[in-house]
Amino acid sequence: MLPLAQYTSVSEEATLEEVFLALEDALKGSAKPDPSQARDFAVLVLDQDGRVRGRLGVWDALQGLEPQSGKRVDALAMVDGYEAWDRPLMHLGLKARTVRAKDLVKVLSKDEYIDESAGLNEALRRLVDNRFLSLIVMRGRETAGILRVVDVFQYVCDQLRAELGA
Repeated sequence: MLPLAQYTSVSEEATLEEVFLALEDALKGSAKPDPSQARDFAVLVLDQDGRVRGRLGVWDALQGLEPQSGKRVDALAMVDGYEAWDRPLMHLGLKARTVRAKDLVKVLSKDEYIDESAGLNEALRRLVDNRFLSLIVMRGRETAGILRVVDVFQYVCDQLRAELGA
């Protein structure tokens, strides 16, 4: 498990620009003190009390360029030539300053949370069954950290080497 403080995060009030920059750093591993440490593939969105509201990945950030695309469209607006994604790259600066992380974040399902006392077998089952990239590890009502699929994968590799004597 990676402690919460070591995972890339943004405030729910962060702008889309801040989300993009934090996500870029996470993907490059720029903020990691150890270059061999796995990179983060999302940023956590924290509320004002430091609780995890959700996470945003590349798809979420890109969808933020056209936030109306995820919302239901009035049937009368569906006329010839109407496109929700007509020009998502127009006015990047304006969108980057006005769209907020809280506008993009989706509520996490209960399966995306796991108690820190749960075993690795349970965590692996949830990760694989749901194809999650990570689980939010809880200590009571507080977030203790993040268990990433890449960390579990590395654990399995290490165990295989140990058992096979490689």
